[in-house]
Amino acid sequence: MTKTLFIGVMAMLAVIPATSLAQGPDGSDVNQAIPIYFGQTIADTIDSKTKSVQVYSVTVGKGQALTVTAKAIAGQGLNWTLLLAPSSYKGVGTLRYCSDYLAQGGCQTSSTTLSLTYQVATAGTYYIELEANSPGISYQLQVTTTGTPIATPNPTQAGCLNGQVDYITYSLQLIAASLPDESSIGGTKLCATCTVKPPAYPILVQKLETAMGLNVGVSACYDAAGNIFQLKMIHP
Repeated sequence: MTKTLFIGVMAMLAVIPATSLAQGPDGSDVNQAIPIYFGQTIADTIDSKTKSVQVYSVTVGKGQALTVTAKAIAGQGLNWTLLLAPSSYKGVGTLRYCSDYLAQGGCQTSSTTLSLTYQVATAGTYYIELEANSPGISYQLQVTTTGTPIATPNPTQAGCLNGQVDYITYSLQLIAASLPDESSIGGTKLCATCTVKPPAYPILVQKLETAMGLNVGVSACYDAAGNIFQLKMIHP
C-alpha cells in the first residue's frame, strides 16, 4: 500500500503571484500591489531610474504585531527607504514625507538592512512600500507577525508536478534565505522564468531536500502564477 505524507501550506505559508507574469500585479502602485503572505521570502530588485518603487500588500488582524525586514544583497551607492502605509493609502506619492506613514524602517538610508514593526489596532490590508534612490538594489524581503494568525485559503490549483526530485541548485544570492535558484521534479525544470517556480518557502525546500535524500517521489501542486503551495511526499 502506498503511504503518503501530505504537507499543505496554509494560512502562514501561502504564496504570491509571480511579478514576471503578465496577469500578475507588478507592484508599481496600490492598485498593482503584490500580495505577501507570512513566512515567504521575496527576492526582487528596485532601481532609481527604471523601477524606483515597489508596493506590496499584507492582510493582518487586530492585535497582531507586524514586522517587515528588507536586506540588500547588492546595490550601487546604496540609498533606499522602507515604509508602511495604512489601508486608506491612495497610492504612491500621496503621502509626501516618511513621517506621514504608519511606520518606517529607514528613510533614504545606506543601511543594508531595513526593518519596521507595527502593532495593528485595526484589522485590514496594509501596504509596504520600498523606494530606491540609487541604482540596482537587489533585496530580500520578509514579513512576519506575532499574535493570532488569519486563516487564509490556499489558492486555486493550476496543476501538479509528479516524480522524484532531480536536483536543487543554490547560489550565493539566495542561499542566505535558504532558497534555491533552480530545481527539477520529474524532469521538469523549476526556475524564476519557468512555468513553475522554485519553492519560495524554506520549509518546502527542506522537504524537497529530504525527498531527494530518501529517493522518494513527490507531487508538487502550484497556482496560476506557478508558485508551489502544496507538497506531497510519496513513499513507494
